[in-house]
Amino acid sequence: MNVAEMDPLIESLYRWSDVSGVLLMGIIGGTIARQRGYDIVGFFFIAMFSALGGGMIRDVLINRGTVAAMSEPEYLLLAFAGALIARFVYFKGKTWDHFQTHGDAIVSGLWAATGTVKALTYGLPIIPCVMMGVFTATGGSMIRDIVTQRVPAVFGGNQPAVIPAVACAVIVLIADEFNMLASGMLLGPVVSIVLTLLGYWAGWRVAARPDWAPVNDTAAQVAVLAKKAERKGRAVGRRVEPKKLRSWRHKQMEKALQRRIEAEVRAGKRRAEAVADAGEFLEEFNAEVEAMAAETVVVPATDNEDAGLLDGIGVDLSGDSYSGYTDGQEIEEVSGEEHRKMLDVILADEKLTDELVERLMKRYEEKNSG
Repeated sequence: MNVAEMDPLIESLYRWSDVSGVLLMGIIGGTIARQRGYDIVGFFFIAMFSALGGGMIRDVLINRGTVAAMSEPEYLLLAFAGALIARFVYFKGKTWDHFQTHGDAIVSGLWAATGTVKALTYGLPIIPCVMMGVFTATGGSMIRDIVTQRVPAVFGGNQPAVIPAVACAVIVLIADEFNMLASGMLLGPVVSIVLTLLGYWAGWRVAARPDWAPVNDTAAQVAVLAKKAERKGRAVGRRVEPKKLRSWRHKQMEKALQRRIEAEVRAGKRRAEAVADAGEFLEEFNAEVEAMAAETVVVPATDNEDAGLLDGIGVDLSGDSYSGYTDGQEIEEVSGEEHRKMLDVILADEKLTDELVERLMKRYEEKNSG
């Protein structure tokens, strides 16, 4: 159905709803100006942005003729009238909050439909038509929030505003496709209003989760599972030592890595990434410990007992741990059995274990980054 062929009753209803919405949004804008402590100039500007901002954005983007708010003087008059009403009458309390919310829901639903229809009138594609409906419904509140130095409410963590407008625009577009535009202009706003009020009365909110990244989380989980599968194939070295001793070492390292994970999360690292890195490190650490059984390892000698234990541990994740020692530095040979005993001494001390994990993780990260 062409807009020119629209039922006069529906067209009249939209016209009166449009101008009434401008007045109501002018009052709401003026009320916000009062809450922010603005003078009468602030009342006029905030009321204008609230009542006409969305339509102005729509008309400027469509770029076909003069902006409606400028070519039809009643729009500015109604917006300024709303500012004056809010200046002379102090609207507050629960009754006003309910009235404001319901009025805003009704006006936004109607404006989403009118914005979509106007875009259809000028032959815009589907996605721009939806955008024009959304901008008409929410653009004024976005401009108002930015001017009053607030984060726009439509950006998340609040009751939905954009989703109802999108739903309305889609319904209007579908109705137009089946030559039932008049029906779409009735049904679309109803759906939008119901969704908006659902957010108000049922507490529905659009979730804002900055850490949510399913692709990254899935990749981390796949990496962990792959390492677990690889671990099942390593059984030869585990038969060399008693099961309880290997289990004790594993638990000591897990405890140290858990402390490191919590420290990294507090420092701002994503938990899934920290857990994945720790899991990969632990797998490689266990493999290196198992390989100690039949090895003789060359390590630097040192006078400091604790430092010697830490520097002498043979879990060389990077493969070049001792390449930086000079020819004149004293070294000694340590058998695989002695090496494991040194490791057990370290793992029995929480502080030494944390220091060991810190050093080995640095080598591990250097190896992977290289």
